[in-house]
Amino acid sequence: MENNLSIEHIFNSKENNEVHKSKPSVVLSILLIASGIVLVAVNGVIPASDGTISTLFILAGISLLIWGIIYAFFKKISYKLSRNKEKITFQEIYFDVKERDKLISIISNGNVNELEKLKKAGIDALKLRVATIPDGSFCYSQVVSYVPYEFINANEARKHTLEEAQILLNMLKKQK
Repeated sequence: MENNLSIEHIFNSKENNEVHKSKPSVVLSILLIASGIVLVAVNGVIPASDGTISTLFILAGISLLIWGIIYAFFKKISYKLSRNKEKITFQEIYFDVKERDKLISIISNGNVNELEKLKKAGIDALKLRVATIPDGSFCYSQVVSYVPYEFINANEARKHTLEEAQILLNMLKKQK
C-alpha cells in the first residue's frame, strides 16, 4: 500500500507556513507540581493535633503533584492558522466500508457534493477526517480506512476550496 502523509504531517512540514503547532503552556503543570509540594511540606509544619487535616493535606498535595506530572507529559497538541491564530479542529464522518473507492474518487476529484449519496456508517472502519476552522476558509480532508490492526491513510490529504469546505461543514453539522 501507498504511504500517504497524514494531515498532521502536512501541517508539521517545514514548507507549510500556514499552520503552526501549539502546545499548552508548561506554567500550569509547574504550578500544580509546586502546589502539591507546598501542601505536603505544610503538613510537616502543622502540629499533628488533628489527623484528618494532616491526611487531607497529604492527599491533596499528592493529587496535585500527580496531576501536574501527568499534565506536563501528556499535553494535547493543537494546530492554529498562522495568519489569525484560529484553532483548527479535526472531525470525522463515517462511511460504509464498501464505499471506499467511491469516497477516494470523490475527494480526489473535489466532487464533495456527491458525498451525500454515499452510505453512512456508525463504526469507524472507513472515515473522512476533516481539519477545518469554523468559517471553512481553511479546510483539509483525508480518507482513512481500517486495515486489520491499524488505520491507514487511503489518499493524500487534500486542501479544499471555500465552496467544498462549506459542503463538508454542513455534513458535519448534520452528523451531530
